[in-house]
Amino acid sequence: FGVAYEYLLSILSSQGEAGQFRTARHIIDFIVEIVRPKKLDSVLDPACGTAGFLISAYKNILRQNRDKPLTPDEKKLLMTNLVGYDISPDMVRLSLVNMYLHGFPNPNIHEYDTLTNDERWGETFDVIVANPPFMTPKGGIRPHSRFSVKAKRSEILFVDYIIDHINPKGRAGVIVPVGIVFQNQGAYTAIRKRLIEPNTPLSLIHI
Repeated sequence: FGVAYEYLLSILSSQGEAGQFRTARHIIDFIVEIVRPKKLDSVLDPACGTAGFLISAYKNILRQNRDKPLTPDEKKLLMTNLVGYDISPDMVRLSLVNMYLHGFPNPNIHEYDTLTNDERWGETFDVIVANPPFMTPKGGIRPHSRFSVKAKRSEILFVDYIIDHINPKGRAGVIVPVGIVFQNQGAYTAIRKRLIEPNTPLSLIHI
């Protein structure tokens, strides 16, 4: 059922109203393989969509432990440690069903606006994987005041958020638009400085 559901999700329209793109499965699996989440890691996707990154992380961890399968307690902890946020109620419902069908009795998915709501700001994670929506509405995002880089563009704010929510020695893989790499405006320059700071644990793939 889980495989069939993922196929149905893959043939949905390519972009949602908030700019969500359905990330191709091979790209998701590639990024997850790079960051290699471990069985005790806490894992976040701050714009989880249909939970593709979280499902991939779960499968990747199971494969890593094929020779010594997870104990029931370890598997229960893993299912709790995989966390997703999404602004869209429809995406939250889709991701909940996806995780149910992959064996998660109580998926840790939250309807939450990562950029304008700071209610969960204190939560940090060992691994963050994401392909956030980068469509900025007319007039820009109005973020809360806790971001390190002052900006109204969603791509800058998401990258800034991810940097600030990785635990020490944690790691992250995030897809970013080409502007993060090449734009010269002040906020883009500021976020690139954060990315090249010593020990910044991000692997960037620009599209």
